[in-house]
Amino acid sequence: MPRKKKKIVYLSASRMKTLETCSWLYWCKYHLNLPDKTNDGALRGTICHLILELLLKPKHKKHYDVIIKEKDIAASIPVNRTVIKFLKANDAFSEENYNLCNKMIYVALDHEFFGGKGAFIEAPEQDFRIENKKPKYNIYGFIDKPIQYRSKKFLKIVDYKTSKQKFKGEELETNIQAMMYSLAAKKLWPKLKRRVVQFLFLKFPRAPAQELEYTDEQLKGFEYYLETVNKSIGKFKEKDAKSNYAPSTDHGWLCGPAKSGWICPYHKPFDYYILLNKDGEQIKSSYENDFQPKNGQTVEAGHYEGCPAKNCQAKNAENDDPFLDF
Repeated sequence: MPRKKKKIVYLSASRMKTLETCSWLYWCKYHLNLPDKTNDGALRGTICHLILELLLKPKHKKHYDVIIKEKDIAASIPVNRTVIKFLKANDAFSEENYNLCNKMIYVALDHEFFGGKGAFIEAPEQDFRIENKKPKYNIYGFIDKPIQYRSKKFLKIVDYKTSKQKFKGEELETNIQAMMYSLAAKKLWPKLKRRVVQFLFLKFPRAPAQELEYTDEQLKGFEYYLETVNKSIGKFKEKDAKSNYAPSTDHGWLCGPAKSGWICPYHKPFDYYILLNKDGEQIKSSYENDFQPKNGQTVEAGHYEGCPAKNCQAKNAENDDPFLDF
């Protein structure tokens, strides 16, 4: 029987961030592959990214022009219709969500959307998948908008953010996403010697941009850090998942409950369903048994026991529930 080829584990900025903030959350998302609940914020981000990607195409320039002129996506019937259709399809249509999308899309369009003089945008989104031998690491990701200034040998990497807070402190100084994008850019565009990552926070119209730049020496150090992380996740076990819960770090807020009612999706037990291929390998999971198996695929029921952390805010909030006294 032929030996099964070892699966390559790729690092992404979001995967590394999850591991850093909560080892159990990492276990649930990347090892158990449990279904995840989306939220309005994530949906707003998805549709804003889609619209901005489409508007970079030359054939859609007329829609950019009318939106900039009127400062309103409603000025473009196709853009407006796409936003509304997406929000409704995901049960997220409301005046608040629509208005937020409208404002955030305009902020992005109004901030040197095409890059200005000397700019060249080869593609609206650039994916990368890099397998490095020495130091040994594997990374992948998506760059929202790489803008080349070839005469200056300069690359600006634009990444849209729809979050309600800008980066600050350590998250700003040593930003994993910015370093990973800079490293990928160095390998994808070797002739462009200077690279700047520009985060555009679309909820901050007056000053949306935060820029970060790293030297080749800093990126070389980051490569060795990636090698260390790649090794650790390659042998990550359940005991490791219980070693660094969010409440043990500065990320206890991840547990919830928040004022909005949000709580960590992996806090409480739940049942779910798994779609398996003919070899018994998981393809995806869902809260509902809504799969349509084909080509030897099967569906299995699963049960998640809940987060084992004892001191998270969500559990403390449950214990403080006055109804538990009756």
